[in-house]
Amino acid sequence: MLPKIIVAGAHKREVLLSALGLSATSVMAYEGSKGKIDDLRHFINFGVNVSVGSPGMSLLIWDADRLSPECQTVLLKPLEDSFEKLCLFLVATNENGLLPTVLSRCVVINQPEEGELKTSYWKSILECFAKGPASCLALADDLEKLEMEKALEEVIARLSSGLADEVNQNRLKILKLAIDYLSKIRFTNVNAKLVFGNFLIDSWRLIKA
Repeated sequence: MLPKIIVAGAHKREVLLSALGLSATSVMAYEGSKGKIDDLRHFINFGVNVSVGSPGMSLLIWDADRLSPECQTVLLKPLEDSFEKLCLFLVATNENGLLPTVLSRCVVINQPEEGELKTSYWKSILECFAKGPASCLALADDLEKLEMEKALEEVIARLSSGLADEVNQNRLKILKLAIDYLSKIRFTNVNAKLVFGNFLIDSWRLIKA
């Protein structure tokens, strides 16, 4: 899974974590504004080791764009070699503060403004993607057919708007899934809960691949 640069402006940290489907207990965080080369190298090495025993753990660097160029250089080899199974997030106010060599190794995601995060279904869907299939099925069981349609419409809107900033294969696959499953729920007599649950699980597999 490619490391992610989250361009988040002035979001409150707890709000941003929630929007990303993360929690304080599932994240090892580092303060980029105070970054020092040796400290950052130790954080990366320690984080990789912890992730081996705790697959659900993510590494997150706050204010990554405030890391010195020397510190950012420390990230280059780990960004290429060490993150096949580890989720790494670099949170930045402005991605232009990051070295081009860092940007080229990551997926850049522009996070919506804080007020836009409080949508009806997006937060719940992100939480499902973070927690796995059981949560996906639980959410499908909780929603009515009309709610599922609205949830899929929101996924389509979110992913479509993001294409202006980032195009990758998984985003397009999930967008296609959302369109296909919305059509099935809206225009056929299929079991809506089963179809919506399948959409969430199929999307989760793409994200975790």
